[in-house]
Amino acid sequence: MSFIEIQKIIFDTSILIAIIAINMTVIGLTSLAETKKIIGVDYGRFLVKKYRIVGPVRIYELLVLFAVINVSSLFFMFVQTFTFRLVHFILLTVSLVFAIYYFFAYIISENRQVKKQIYEDELLGLYFESDSFRHQEADVLTKMSGGSRTSKKLSSNIISYFDTYNSDSQHAFSEVFGKQSIIYDYSKKIRKKIKKKYGTSPYIYRKQPNGIYDISYEYFQLFRSSEQQFKWTLEILRIFDGDRSINQSFDLIRLYNFSRIVTHLNLFGHNESIYNYKFIEYLVGYYYHATAITDEDLAHRENAPHLKRIEKYTYQQLVQFMFDVEDHPRDAAFLQKAFTISEDIILNDKYGGVLTKEELLLLLLDKTVELNNPLLKKFFTVILNKYYSQMKGMAIPPKLKLEQIKRHIREYQQRIERNHVISMEELFESNEHREPAIVF
Repeated sequence: MSFIEIQKIIFDTSILIAIIAINMTVIGLTSLAETKKIIGVDYGRFLVKKYRIVGPVRIYELLVLFAVINVSSLFFMFVQTFTFRLVHFILLTVSLVFAIYYFFAYIISENRQVKKQIYEDELLGLYFESDSFRHQEADVLTKMSGGSRTSKKLSSNIISYFDTYNSDSQHAFSEVFGKQSIIYDYSKKIRKKIKKKYGTSPYIYRKQPNGIYDISYEYFQLFRSSEQQFKWTLEILRIFDGDRSINQSFDLIRLYNFSRIVTHLNLFGHNESIYNYKFIEYLVGYYYHATAITDEDLAHRENAPHLKRIEKYTYQQLVQFMFDVEDHPRDAAFLQKAFTISEDIILNDKYGGVLTKEELLLLLLDKTVELNNPLLKKFFTVILNKYYSQMKGMAIPPKLKLEQIKRHIREYQQRIERNHVISMEELFESNEHREPAIVF
């Protein structure tokens, strides 16, 4: 007598019915997964409709196959042939093992491979490598790689998910847009997937050995529509700022990232939260980090003119963000903080970049005339007087002498007048009262 009586088991109808019942119940419990969402994507629906276990084989096909095996077993359990019953029993047992594994690996918990495929489905194919350098101005200045955008856009699933800021979304943000993101994976396997599905090559972002990468275009798509621009701006800067306790030296990609961030704040910033004094206080800390460079680092750089050009552009973008109040008025606390920051940068040596005080003052002057903001004009006057006080007993550079500054302002205004574009209101406002009545 054997320890397990196989023949008795495979001919026991009650055992077969129990296995079938367990299998069908577990398959039916797929609905439990519908309560889960991965970056806003319905986990259960993706699992059943799109998730592929091996190659083109979706889990949906396996569920259908095992469901057919279990249903057909009800009709074949009365066949008494030993060989048939044995095969029948083995199939049901395999089905049971699959059902139990499926339940614990995919339903009870969020499967890591399913999550990875969701990330791939949502993030791959938005941008691709090409010879096009028709980028936004900041991207051209920061020498972003050649590439183009596809018709695919970041889905509303992701945008809506990241409209909430909590520990879960913060962790997901790091996975989706951080250093370990699929966006920065240029492995042979990923290249093959992108080539097969989209017929393109992935867009290549620069990645430094110290962990500072280009901030992705995919992130900036999120930024434009996000209701949490305050939080995600600071979070993306934190992720790609690098560990200053380890990476003390200047890194050009860090400066590029800040430059692109502040440009997007000016072009696409729309949340009231970014016009809060706390935001500008945090933001300027990353500006100081991005621009800080030692004389030794500077001496070893062959692209000093390019670096100075980027710093000039970045500083002017920062000034514009702080003082361009035409579309988004700033409150008194924000403006006071902006004044303090500007004074710290120019007069109080908080800034450690390549621009001199004189260059910073002239750049601020250009923005003051351009923005035509009375508050900024008043502030420039205050800071210029403080600069003159600091320079007592020292020679003031010719360009910063009072008469030269006045001339600079007049010449700038003349250039504006020469380039003036006539508006409809300006052209027709004097004739509005002559408009004849129209009788219907």
